[in-house]
Amino acid sequence: MKIILFIVVLIAVFFLIPDRWVDETFMRYIPIEGDGEVAMDDYESKLLLIELGLSAVIAALLVWGCRVFKR
Repeated sequence: MKIILFIVVLIAVFFLIPDRWVDETFMRYIPIEGDGEVAMDDYESKLLLIELGLSAVIAALLVWGCRVFKR
């Protein structure tokens, strides 16, 4: 049950985190090198990894919080 809850929350949070917020908060500190298409591919992949990491942390905290408050 916890795994299903984690996956559902992970996907929901991943789609609810706005790209612009991640861009303004984190991406200004991460250098992107390259020209044109290579730079955009690097940018998009780093943006997705940051969003996935944030989503996983939030989902783990919510699942852990449900377990703590259930007791």
